[in-house]
Amino acid sequence: MIDFSISRKNMISNQLKVNNIIEYNILDAIDFVPREIFLPPHLKPRAYLDEDTQMSSNRYLIEPMTLGYILKLSQIQITDVVLDLACASGYTTAILSRLAKKVYGIDDNRLLLDQAIKNLYSLNINNAKFVFSHPKNGLKTKIKFDAIIIFGGVEFISNKVLNLLKNNGGRLITVFYNSSMVGKVGIIKKIKGKVSKRYYLNSNTPILDDFRRNKKEFIF
Repeated sequence: MIDFSISRKNMISNQLKVNNIIEYNILDAIDFVPREIFLPPHLKPRAYLDEDTQMSSNRYLIEPMTLGYILKLSQIQITDVVLDLACASGYTTAILSRLAKKVYGIDDNRLLLDQAIKNLYSLNINNAKFVFSHPKNGLKTKIKFDAIIIFGGVEFISNKVLNLLKNNGGRLITVFYNSSMVGKVGIIKKIKGKVSKRYYLNSNTPILDDFRRNKKEFIF
């Protein structure tokens, strides 16, 4: 029988802290959320491995180190409103809910969204909302987001998504793949309507079909 609480502590020590993910609010959020409940029964034993775990044909629970680095780079504040695209069964939304004021989780897989709602209810999380929508289209709303996060690989980001960022420091963080298929954790910032981008850590996080290259979209 696996003791998941011990596995979670070991993950934090051996996969996050050793890679300089040491921000107490991030570690506390990850420690609070039981990663295993977001996986189907046959995958629960893989919950705390240092690898990406495929949950469905196009959704992954990404490796803890990359997840932690994305959270570190996002610099989410407790006053932020955050958009979690391709949220799957809600693991990342649950973590973000511990860091931000409000989180919107978006996915077009109804089964996973239903599970996400149940998962967050079981954790008594009430500052997150799930919406059925195609992740590449973002969300039809007048809300502008402090941060948009995609916990997966992308080849493009649509203007529909970029337009959801606040003009004064809104940011989007994900794993960007270039034309040579090299993935890097990176950040897009929007200041006074202008978009800038910067890349950091290399990552092999799987590319989500929702964000594969389309010549009509914003290419990186």
